[in-house]
Amino acid sequence: MIKINKISIATLTAAGLVFCSTSAFADGAPFVDQNPIVVANNEVGIAATGTLMNYQEHITEVPSDIESGWMPGFAVKYSLMGDYFESMPSNMYFAIHYQFSSGSIAYKGSVGSTPYDGTDDATTNRATARLGKGFSLSNDMMLTPYVAGGYQDWNRDLQGPYGYVEDYHSGLIGAGVMFQYAINPRLVIGANLEGLAMIGGGMTPHIHNGILGSASFDTSGQEKIGADIDYRVFSQWHFYGGLHYTHFNYTGGPLKYGAFEPSSSTNLFSMDAGVAYQF
Repeated sequence: MIKINKISIATLTAAGLVFCSTSAFADGAPFVDQNPIVVANNEVGIAATGTLMNYQEHITEVPSDIESGWMPGFAVKYSLMGDYFESMPSNMYFAIHYQFSSGSIAYKGSVGSTPYDGTDDATTNRATARLGKGFSLSNDMMLTPYVAGGYQDWNRDLQGPYGYVEDYHSGLIGAGVMFQYAINPRLVIGANLEGLAMIGGGMTPHIHNGILGSASFDTSGQEKIGADIDYRVFSQWHFYGGLHYTHFNYTGGPLKYGAFEPSSSTNLFSMDAGVAYQF
């Protein structure tokens, strides 16, 4: 007959509890009863980004400015979804996102009436916030319409003997809709469609000691479409990534002394990959 004293029983019991809790932690048991879409929408993250920028001005008198190139960068995000206030509807959604990009992109165009090829040491910033509500279409699908607002700018720093600096900026306001599908308890994929009006836009040229003043832009639209993925790797740690396409126009406007900023179109193809912590 095997004798087991109280200390042995306590030791075995404690070891068993530790093993069980560790296994549950590793397998994600604390999240079994939670909607994986809601889980993926409650996190803070940071990602490496890459953006292919294509910019073209619309003029015919002289060669149009065309810029194209790759800009690396980073992005941070913070999002919430859930029933945080009794007086608010269920699955309220809030998110903020900031992206910084910087890189040397090719410039082909003209300075005044002189054709010129050079390099633009470009820097962009974009910050947006969303507020919406998620509607469950099924246990594994959710549709979240939202309103959005934000700000974007572009510092255009043309290098070389004809170099100059221009700052483009605009406020953003509009709405969008996000569709998400949970393939399994760990993996959530999504698609996003967003339309924003560009308000209070303008361009400030740092040329001739700023005597040309600034150009104010009329309101124009910005369209963005994207696809995203979120995968819970371990416990509360997630991997996420996405592909996005953004198009917008600057309508241009008059400067001082007869100068004029022409209208232009910009296309941005971006990707990101990062890690997030779910709370």
